[in-house]
Parts: sequence; structure tokens; C-alpha cells
Amino acid sequence: MFRIFTDCHGKPVCDSLKKTVQRVGALVFPDMCLNCRALLPVSKEPDFSEPAFFCAECRARGLPAFEPPYCRICGHMFDTGDTHICETCLTDPPVVHRVRAALAYQGLVPEIVPLFKYHARLSLTPFFDSLMFNALDRYFRDTEIHWIVPVPLHPKKLRQRGFNQSLLLVRRLYDTYERHYGARPGWQVDASVLKRVRYTHSQTGLDIAARKNNLKNAFQVPDPARVKNAGILLVDDVYTTGATSNEAARALLAGGAVRVDVLVLARA
Repeated sequence: MFRIFTDCHGKPVCDSLKKTVQRVGALVFPDMCLNCRALLPVSKEPDFSEPAFFCAECRARGLPAFEPPYCRICGHMFDTGDTHICETCLTDPPVVHRVRAALAYQGLVPEIVPLFKYHARLSLTPFFDSLMFNALDRYFRDTEIHWIVPVPLHPKKLRQRGFNQSLLLVRRLYDTYERHYGARPGWQVDASVLKRVRYTHSQTGLDIAARKNNLKNAFQVPDPARVKNAGILLVDDVYTTGATSNEAARALLAGGAVRVDVLVLARA
């Protein structure tokens, strides 16, 4: 039985509700570093930016942006030189048109993305939201997009995890765009455009050939009429070998889409 207490107006409120309010408050205005849990200085003006989420020590380890030089197609970042098409894309071109990201998978990023994805550190969502919108605006502002589609999880994995991290990354994009530009975008975010119809094993430790085989025919477009002649922006958390994004894109193109671009939180 919940213990009952009274608020400042003398109305009874249960502990469960109080804890819920506290959780929501912690989600919106975190008071500790979302990586190491160190306490953060109290700010009078909460700000969804890097300093509001991480302590100085963690920030010093770096949240490197995705930036040139990189492969024009797959987004692989080069140490030096100019942006060009990498050897892998020349010899084995992916089916996706191009891949762009908000962050490079370096510094602090390889720690905080797994915290978000596997340990439900969902208080990172507002920070990631802002990064995804900035990347969308930077790389795809002039691209004809009809649907923004998060890479789906198989229903079994969705039940195990409790959420689809790719959907969380983009579910606020429409509202953010409308607030930023004062107009509605020409696209919609829709998780139902693509389904994952085959359960696959973890990709960890598999080479590129094994990853492709593991994901073969894993995706399906339930209603091809929705994607016919459409431009699709596929969204995922991390792009490593591209096996997942390319297999998902293959299904979308087979369903009638004319082009599939990819936006990810981080490019490995």
C-alpha cells in the first residue's frame, strides 16, 4: 500500500506519484553527469546542450562532431585529405545514397551510446534530439524527403529492450522543425513504414559478410504504396559496416522508394 502524504494545499498525494514527478524532473533537468553520475553545478537556466548533461571531466574526453573529410557515400571519416569516395564504396557500392551523422564514434561517444541503447539512460534523449536535428538541418535541408523512418527492432527484441532507440532519436524532429522554422516540414516521422520480420542474432564479432547474411530478408515494407516514388531518410543509432542500414534500404527500394539516405547519431 502506498504511503499517503499531503501537498501544500492539504491534498493527499501518494509516494508513487511523487517519485514519478521526481523522475520526470530528473529527465528534463538532470542534476548529475549522464555518463559518470558526478553532480553538476545547479544552473538557473537549464540548457539542453553539452554542459547541461556532462561534467567537465567527461566533456574533456570529447564528443567529436562528424565532419569532413569523409567518404561522399558511406561517411567514413578520413584522417587527412579531401572528401572523396572511399575504396570500399568504389568496389562494393552500398544501396543507400549517402550516410551522414551527428557525431564521430570517438572520445566519450562509445560510452554514452551504449548507456542509452542497452542501459536505458533515456535522460540522454533531449541531448541526442538536438544533435539529430542539427545534423538533419545541415546535411538534408535541401534533400527531397517524404518519410523519416527509424530502423525497426524485431518485436521480440523490442519487448526485451522496452523501446526502439532509433525511434527515440527522431520522434521529436517534426515538432522541433516546426518550432525552429515556424512551418511544417514536407516529411513525416513514421515507424510503421518498415517492419523487421525476421529475428537476427547480435552482429557483435561478425565480419561484414556474416553481418550481411545474418540480416538477409530481415525487413519488409507492409504497404509499398506508401513508399512508391518516395525519398526516405533512414535513421539509426550507429553506422559501422552499414549492413543493417543497407538491408533496410534494400527493402525500401524494393517496395518502390526512389532513394534512401541515412542519418545516424554516430559514424564508427
